[in-house]
Amino acid sequence: MNENDYFDYFLEMGAMRPEEEQLKRRQAMVDYLRQSSLQAPEAQQAGRVVVAPSWTQGLAQIGQAYAARKGQKQADTATADLNARRRARLEALRSRRNPAAPVKPEDEMNEGNWMSGYYGG
Repeated sequence: MNENDYFDYFLEMGAMRPEEEQLKRRQAMVDYLRQSSLQAPEAQQAGRVVVAPSWTQGLAQIGQAYAARKGQKQADTATADLNARRRARLEALRSRRNPAAPVKPEDEMNEGNWMSGYYGG
């Protein structure tokens, strides 16, 4: 394996950076919508008279909660897609590095578990 493989890998990871930043901004917007939908509508004062909250304020909060739920689903899907692409690229790099023994994610987790022999794992 040569240095160009590492360079290509890091170049691709850097190219995914703007997408990651966009996902963070989307998640911040979803969090804001969720928080604002949880706040109780407040009465307002018009001159000397206190006006009760309108039913449309409650309806707007329901809309915000719905938008937050849909946005969260989209953000979760996009994040899972980005992570899958990163994982696939990393596994491709590992397979080029050692083509005889591809590393599976399960093997990585058990690699450092030195106590597994004591408990029959």
